[in-house]
Amino acid sequence: MQSDLYSYIDSAPEFERLLDDLASQSVIGLDTEFISEGRYEPELCLVQLSTPKEIYVVDPLAVSDLRPMWKLLASDGREVITVAARQEIKFCVKGADAPPAKLMDLQVAAGLLGFGYPLSHTNLCLRVLNAKVNGGESFTDWRKRPLRPVQLEYASDDVRHLLGMREKLLAKAAKLGRTEWIYGECGQLVKNVLREDERWRVSGSARLNRRQLGVLREIWRWRDHQAQTMNVPVARVLGDSMMIEIARRSPASVEDLFSIRGLDSRLLRRNEHEVIAAVTRAKALPDAELPSNERREDPPQVAVLTKLLSVAVSNLAAEADVDTALLATTSDIQQIVRWFLDRENQPRPEPLTGWRGEILEETLIGFLEGRRIVRVGNIKRPNPLVFEPSAKA
Repeated sequence: MQSDLYSYIDSAPEFERLLDDLASQSVIGLDTEFISEGRYEPELCLVQLSTPKEIYVVDPLAVSDLRPMWKLLASDGREVITVAARQEIKFCVKGADAPPAKLMDLQVAAGLLGFGYPLSHTNLCLRVLNAKVNGGESFTDWRKRPLRPVQLEYASDDVRHLLGMREKLLAKAAKLGRTEWIYGECGQLVKNVLREDERWRVSGSARLNRRQLGVLREIWRWRDHQAQTMNVPVARVLGDSMMIEIARRSPASVEDLFSIRGLDSRLLRRNEHEVIAAVTRAKALPDAELPSNERREDPPQVAVLTKLLSVAVSNLAAEADVDTALLATTSDIQQIVRWFLDRENQPRPEPLTGWRGEILEETLIGFLEGRRIVRVGNIKRPNPLVFEPSAKA
């Protein structure tokens, strides 16, 4: 299907033409439409791509093997441009066994250049290019075929302005000396997404000891495998609160397992022995292989200094014209304070490295060491505080 606005790719010959075009491009815009409700993994329903000359809307329900496309997007010498890239990274890893070699998430770039973070695609287009895009199909069921022209136009609009926004943002980044900031932060985003599959700690796990944490990890792995096999959300297999309770009690038998109040699902009744086997594996682990218990009792000054430095970070973010959420979270600030109180035994915290360190280190560490003091400067400015050398410095 051809349109003046996009090319609809739903056959093998059209897909080959797309691959030929992508192979000649060094910068490609990417977006996807998918359905995630009721599934372990989102179901990919459309892939939208933009090059300097053309926009493509690829139908994965008609073109069954998209691996050549994903491998092109993941290859060296090619930059992929996205907005809120997490799911696109995951689709690429699934299709090519690798993430994009170089990626720019326009949300991240905008947040480091004073536009705000995280901005929706609609607001990015408006603020960066003053371009209005249609947002009327956000809740479309993208699985249904045939897709209406208005749906396909909406989908194509999601990539229409990506390359133009990249050009505008990189021009501003070059003037501010922040190009490396953007690509460094986008590279870290890719690494964070790739690590998501082993994030087994859940709310409430801080109360568990190391042996119980070992049980929790084994139960989490069992639950994740079951959910993936059945293609259902993990909570449908076993809720987080029930996982915590199983880990806390570490039952030795099926009878012990089902003595836990509220734990009586049909799925568990079919897999009860697998759950007990997971508990048994964790109980047999040597102490050296158990997870560490990250719960800590901070001295009271950690909370006080974290609150104080949070104000400083907000001021520094406004001064640098970057979004506070990208500069340092509360957890990041706690990490800095804990490190400062025990520098001889703690590794240097990540928030004091790279572009964040350029903004934060001199002021925050100087403040903690008493070399800097704070006063109110111009109260009408977004950054009304002034950090200046103290008398003792």
